[in-house]
Amino acid sequence: VFLRLTYDLRSCSTTTQLGRPFARTFGLASRSPASLTCCISYVPLTKDPLSTYFSSASSSTPRLPNRNPSRYQPSSLRNMFASTFETMNVSAVLTEVWQAIGSEVIIFLVTLAFAMAVRSLPKLPAGKDKEKTGTQKTISSSSKLGKSGGTLASQSPAAPSKRSQGAQAAPTRSSSRNSLPSPTGSTGSTSGGGGARPRSVVEVVNEIVERTKEQTGMKFAHWALQLYQDELLPRIAEESHSLKDLMAKSRHQPLELYSTLVNCAIRVGKHHLVEAFCEDMSAHGISRPLSFYESTMRQLASQKQYHLALAMYDLLEKDGLRPSAVTCSCLIGFAAEVGELQRAVDFFESLASMTTPSIRAYMTVLRVHAKRGDAIAAVETLRHMQRCNVTVDSLALNIVLATCVTADQSSVVQQLVSEAEAAAPPATDIVSYNTLLKAYAQRGDANGASDVIRKLKARGLRPNAITFNTAMDAMVRANRLPEAWLLVDEMRTSGLRADKFTCSILIKGLAKVTPTAAEVHSALALLSETESACDVSLRNTLYHAVLEAAMQVKENRHTVAAAAFAQLRRAGVVPSAAAQRSMLQSLPGSGVQQA
Repeated sequence: VFLRLTYDLRSCSTTTQLGRPFARTFGLASRSPASLTCCISYVPLTKDPLSTYFSSASSSTPRLPNRNPSRYQPSSLRNMFASTFETMNVSAVLTEVWQAIGSEVIIFLVTLAFAMAVRSLPKLPAGKDKEKTGTQKTISSSSKLGKSGGTLASQSPAAPSKRSQGAQAAPTRSSSRNSLPSPTGSTGSTSGGGGARPRSVVEVVNEIVERTKEQTGMKFAHWALQLYQDELLPRIAEESHSLKDLMAKSRHQPLELYSTLVNCAIRVGKHHLVEAFCEDMSAHGISRPLSFYESTMRQLASQKQYHLALAMYDLLEKDGLRPSAVTCSCLIGFAAEVGELQRAVDFFESLASMTTPSIRAYMTVLRVHAKRGDAIAAVETLRHMQRCNVTVDSLALNIVLATCVTADQSSVVQQLVSEAEAAAPPATDIVSYNTLLKAYAQRGDANGASDVIRKLKARGLRPNAITFNTAMDAMVRANRLPEAWLLVDEMRTSGLRADKFTCSILIKGLAKVTPTAAEVHSALALLSETESACDVSLRNTLYHAVLEAAMQVKENRHTVAAAAFAQLRRAGVVPSAAAQRSMLQSLPGSGVQQA
């Protein structure tokens, strides 16, 4: 009661009927409501609020009259309030209470009455309730057009008579299609005369096109496909006129309808429906312009459906249309992606007959020639670029060089590199010289490899690890192992570290010649340096190769072999039975006979 009284006193004046007795008791008849509020607010916070209030002489808070503090001790607080409430008028208290909580009580009673009135209303039928409250949920469930949706073509789109037979044989299904909900909650029918009027073809088409433009979500794309399958096709089959005639008064053309459906099918991932829609268009006599094909191929390519994009080109060609230069350039990439290399070349030739191909088209067809290993065609494409004044950069040049090296056309590689060096600016880079080195290495031409290294240094290019490894391979193949080891020293001088390829090339060279003890020790040191980069299989192979080379050393054979065998065991390599026999035979004074 005291807390409620404190709340009420904060909102009323000391001159009100409720505040007057309380103020008179404390001698606060002349005090302001703020002073009274300050006084009362101390009561629930301390054990002896009134005495605390009177004892704070230095406080700036308005103080009570100078009365005896003991009068306001907690022991006499009950008597004080009893005398206060006796002087209060009951009607005044009720009036103040009503003013405080009357509005809340009225709002509660009105709300309760409204709720009871709503609960007393009769419930809607289950079907209508679902249509009004669960429209979006119904759309989601009804829009799941599964694999059976792919039967748009299997339902004989080229024979409308079969569709009409299906529609006549299933009137109940037709009635269910009429009640297919739209995204806005419409049932697709108009009630009148106690029955539902089926919508016309024009109404359904307008709804599909317009709703899909307004709502671009996946649910609405599913809904449009479902509405076409379940309602529009039966409506068309029931009519005796063609779709063109039926849509004469529509705000949209038949082509716009099918363009919308194709877009929906691609967006929801039902790419197989695209061909079915094209068959439906042919069945209804709707021509497909070039823009329709290009838009469809572009959308399919964005989903990486290159096979279907090429199928669209087949239909385009069947309709007697010719693709544009941009479309031809895209078709080269489509065919290359699906592995139809010859078709990609044919598309490039068609593009070249129309206009100068783009650098992207050139690069694509060059990669196609590289996959086919057709060096002659690659060089011819490069010459075509030069004739058309298309800049041949190092990337295009390197693809052609690699194709020629694969075809063992080293002379052509040398010629192309010489031409590129003479261009302004030169088109060659370090990759070009490495490719030329590979051509010399395949032929075992150590002198040619040395010349290449001198040329690239003269160009101001810095050799990399591939450069040195390829040159070492050329030296090893030419049985010039000491020069290969000199390249290792030069490689380290250039700030490069030997790798597993370096180690493999040099150890392979030990088996081709009669190695010296120094070469075997160098191979062991190199193997120790690079063994962390080698896998278990490669490490086993390399250590056994070094051990076999150590057995061929003429000077201090047993010492060199023992060193190789010891390092092999330290590396955790298990020696083979043949290696153990070879090791025993290399020991001085061994009486073991060869197997």
